[in-house]
Amino acid sequence: MSVSPQIVAADPRLTVFVTANAGSGKTTTLVNRVARLLLDQVDPGAILCVTYTKAAAAEMQARLFDQLGGWAVLDDAALSRELARLDDGDPQAMDHAALSRARKLFARALETPGGLKIQTIHAFCEKLLRRFPLEAGVSPRFTVLEDQAATALSHAAREDLARAAVADPDGPIGQAYSHFAVELDWQRFQALLSMIEARRADLLDYIDRAEAGTAPDPYALTGAEAGRTPEDLEQDFIAWIDPAEWNRMAEAMATGSTNDRKIADAMSVAAPPHAGFAALAGVFCTQAGEPRKSMGTKSAPQGAVGWLLDLQTKFLAAREALRKARIADDTIKVLTLARAHAAFYEAAKAQRGALDFPDLVARAAALLTRSGAAAWVLYKLDGGVDHVLID
Repeated sequence: MSVSPQIVAADPRLTVFVTANAGSGKTTTLVNRVARLLLDQVDPGAILCVTYTKAAAAEMQARLFDQLGGWAVLDDAALSRELARLDDGDPQAMDHAALSRARKLFARALETPGGLKIQTIHAFCEKLLRRFPLEAGVSPRFTVLEDQAATALSHAAREDLARAAVADPDGPIGQAYSHFAVELDWQRFQALLSMIEARRADLLDYIDRAEAGTAPDPYALTGAEAGRTPEDLEQDFIAWIDPAEWNRMAEAMATGSTNDRKIADAMSVAAPPHAGFAALAGVFCTQAGEPRKSMGTKSAPQGAVGWLLDLQTKFLAAREALRKARIADDTIKVLTLARAHAAFYEAAKAQRGALDFPDLVARAAALLTRSGAAAWVLYKLDGGVDHVLID
């Protein structure tokens, strides 16, 4: 008879990774794995259980204590069945010594110095940094910003960002801030700032990699021409069109059919150099923004129609280049705001000697993987923890 996957996953002799839907029994499997470790006489202090939330950590500890506490009061037959259920064993094979050890586990867990190590990832990282502050490059007396305090500090950085934009309106921060303040309504602008706050680490990581050349910059990502702003592209295209020739072609189109005269009227409205690039769409595109399938009827002078078709092709190419340039320009402006906001936020944290939850994880990861003391820190951890279970 095949063994249940949950029983296999709870086998402490195996290193396993479990993925399953919510409510499918992952936490139960972890609790059973801890119980089996304790039954194998593993020191409770050598077991580390890591969860993501405080609620999950509390639930896991409550379930484990309920299980161990229940074992302490069961009679021999019932306890034998419970223990056999953990590894699909034979209840009749349970000897008196095994049952006695199982009944003592609850007291043993309670008496473990510092309690069982069932904690959130952030609590684990905080404890690690407090144990090795110099190696991690943090103050030994750092404080931890809870979510509400971190949010308040981050919102205060928004105000610092606005003040910086007002103080230097022609600088990169001022231009980026005013651009989005004009292009977006209040709600969407605040949503952008919220995104910058929520994705702070990802944005800063991308900026660092792009500047180091290990990630494509915004121009490369969009296929835009580096250094050319949307305004440059618009002005260059308008300047390239000969106004006199444009007017001659408009007059020629006015001699055609009703539809041709409509194009001629659109050409009059969009006549360069006074009209902008956007006005040209009224000549070369439909109201829906799609390219016109025809730039003239048989009644229009064919020379004018051919000239317009050629210019339409160039306009569409310029419009696509302009779209890419705008995306690249908007991306650069977002990254400018993200870097400035992060600088204000980091300065406020440094002034308070505080770390937020993402800092705890990032500093702990750096300590264990990139710091010069990583091997020594891992050695010290290995001396105190033999089994790690992550939910």
